[in-house]
Amino acid sequence: MREPGTENGNFERVMRESYRLVYQVAYSVLRNAADAEEVTQETFLSAYKKFDSLRDGDKFRPWVARASWRLALNYRRAAARAMGRDGAWVASQAVSDNPERLALEREFEVRLRAQVELLPDKLKAVVLLIGVEEMDVRTVAGILGIPEGTVRSRLHLARRQILRKGTR
Repeated sequence: MREPGTENGNFERVMRESYRLVYQVAYSVLRNAADAEEVTQETFLSAYKKFDSLRDGDKFRPWVARASWRLALNYRRAAARAMGRDGAWVASQAVSDNPERLALEREFEVRLRAQVELLPDKLKAVVLLIGVEEMDVRTVAGILGIPEGTVRSRLHLARRQILRKGTR
């Protein structure tokens, strides 16, 4: 049993140590700083409520990272439903000296994002964490709670599906 009053100190310490990871995971899913910050706060609030039930303190980082991943996915799904309901669409405008190059870059980015969005969630998760957030295989395996070989396999399958659909 823990000494009374030490739970808050321990939680604050592990929260500080894990904050960047939790934020990065949320941002990799949401691609929006404000939304990622909101999910990060929600993740730590939830983690605080369940902190006493965590038996192994060494597993806090992967545990809270997985929680962040799940909450970010839920947040993204809710936002997508709201956009569909409201019919809202916001297009970002960028300034470039070369409009043709900008148009080609946007077209490529739109096509790539569309291909990634078509992937099953388990493949999309690996692509976003490794390809976009530049996390290593071990970290992604810990976040998703799967073996490293499975991460590599899913990344390979995702790349193959994107390349196959992109050549059609």
